[in-house]
Amino acid sequence: MPKLSPEQQNNRRKRIVDAAEQCFARNGFHRTTMQDICREAGISSGALYVYFDSKEALIEALTERDREQFLGHFADAGEVENFTAVMEHLFRVCIVEQPRHKSTLCIEIGAESTRNPAIATTMKRFDESLRGSLGLLLEDALAKGRIAPLTSIDQALTSMMVVADGVFWRRAVDPNFDAAVVAPVITAMMTAILRPVAEPPATIKQKTSTTRSRKATSESVT
Repeated sequence: MPKLSPEQQNNRRKRIVDAAEQCFARNGFHRTTMQDICREAGISSGALYVYFDSKEALIEALTERDREQFLGHFADAGEVENFTAVMEHLFRVCIVEQPRHKSTLCIEIGAESTRNPAIATTMKRFDESLRGSLGLLLEDALAKGRIAPLTSIDQALTSMMVVADGVFWRRAVDPNFDAAVVAPVITAMMTAILRPVAEPPATIKQKTSTTRSRKATSESVT
């Protein structure tokens, strides 16, 4: 067998993780077998075990990929001065625009974490990472006078995560639920608690574009 290049290995690994995501969301953690994932990915069992030795390892890869995606969104949000725009952006990209099967998968992993120590460790690491990054975002906004919360940052964080969990659950169990419809209401509830200070209108896209333009100009001068 010819040796795969690093790019080919990365592509195969991604294909396996994508296949696992679909299988777990469709059939659940316990009903999905490693052979199911092989068929979904179109590879042999031997090829699968080169990259992942268990379903728990696949769950870890899935959560790590989502974690990196969410942290990227938080980083973009930190560049925006208008905190109302920040809340609207995060709710949209982290929940509304996520594929519906992601919500099913989230509930499935959460349920499994209550009885599987390996999955519990993975979920704890995922939650702590997101909570930490979101906490830094709120602390920074507070320090810069962009918000004047009615509660402690810790209480606000817990409330935000509980609301997000609830929306994910509703999307998973109710095929008619449209998160975009409730997004303005939920954003209004959270901004009422965080009390963003009035600022000039801004959007994530506008701020990110400005930041990138400045970076490009700086690099060209250098």
